[in-house]
Amino acid sequence: MGETAALVHRSPLCEALVELFEASWRQATPLFGSEAQETEEQPDLSETDRALLDLLHAGLKDKSVARQPGLSERTLRRRITDLTPRLGATSRFQAGAQAVRRGWL
Repeated sequence: MGETAALVHRSPLCEALVELFEASWRQATPLFGSEAQETEEQPDLSETDRALLDLLHAGLKDKSVARQPGLSERTLRRRITDLTPRLGATSRFQAGAQAVRRGWL
């Protein structure tokens, strides 16, 4: 195979793409490591809610998550529905990750 190279000259499109990348990078959330810890005011979460968020962050399915604190799957889904918007999350896993990032867990 031959080698390939690309020469990119400065252009308004290139500058816009660089700025878009930098803006996205600044808003990114680290998944692991101490950099991921942000100190925010601790919310009023029950121990059950903290356990649920921890299990959601681990990526477990509803049945496994509900079994740990002894909840029904319906109750679990209701609690997830309540917790997700409080964290500004759009998915179950993201809710757990946001809770870790904010230092709630």
